[in-house]
Amino acid sequence: MSAQIDRYVSFRNVEWERRTAEVFDLLQVHFDTNTSPFWKYFLRQRDIAHYQGLDDLRVLHNFLPTLKDILEDLDDGVTLGKLEELEVLCM
Repeated sequence: MSAQIDRYVSFRNVEWERRTAEVFDLLQVHFDTNTSPFWKYFLRQRDIAHYQGLDDLRVLHNFLPTLKDILEDLDDGVTLGKLEELEVLCM
């Protein structure tokens, strides 16, 4: 029996799960109001990633440049700031 390896061992005390959830909570407003056609695609890709066993931090990382561009265009400095903070600490 093999032990599960924590690939985020270097993120201890950074609270990456909480920070990732916080970014997704902030993004939810955009998902709900459909502020960009990208969101539908992004959410489908998130579902696929979860099916493959990937977590939300990986999903954000995969789409980081696009997310930053869209959030800048939407003038959502709060979400962009949280995303950039997560990028610096965990990506």
